[in-house]
Amino acid sequence: MKHTGDMKRVWRFYTIAEYDKEEQWLNEMAREGWNLTAVGFCRYIFRRGTPGEYIYKLDIVERTASDEVKESYFNFLTECNIRIVGEFKDWLFLQKRAADGPFDMKDDTYAKLRTVNKVYSFAVRTLCRMLASFALIILINALCGVIASSFAVSEFCHAVMFGCATSAIVILTIVWVPILHKLRRKVNQLIDEIGVIV
Repeated sequence: MKHTGDMKRVWRFYTIAEYDKEEQWLNEMAREGWNLTAVGFCRYIFRRGTPGEYIYKLDIVERTASDEVKESYFNFLTECNIRIVGEFKDWLFLQKRAADGPFDMKDDTYAKLRTVNKVYSFAVRTLCRMLASFALIILINALCGVIASSFAVSEFCHAVMFGCATSAIVILTIVWVPILHKLRRKVNQLIDEIGVIV
């Protein structure tokens, strides 16, 4: 953590499945008077302000959504006096005055389920894209290895590339499967809650 007067830079890591913990932490910081001004990979910049003046929420806007859909959503946020104070990949960091009330109704299970479903879909799409990329690297590497098999240096390079891509696929699977499992569990818990409510 780097702290200079009215500004504070904090480095903190959250997995995609911990978006609710990240949101809770941002709101704790706001209650202490530290308002989020910018975000990056594991990096948060805060400015000193009035304790409890703002509240925060994380949301996802899909990259595949049309510009018209995104513009409509951004206009809706503006009409609700909600500001986007940071963006990282598909994530939006939303801010509104605490005096205007919470983002969602208290115990709005349907809203929570929509959010978890969006996060789960985002995680599945991201994993599939990464696995496809590394599988493509392995395939291209194999084809290049067949074409240039007469060069010893080339074979060494192909072996290294194949090993790296295969290791990346294994690591991705080891890291992402528990994340997806955790998100799926959240979805199922919320569905069970809705079943009890109805």
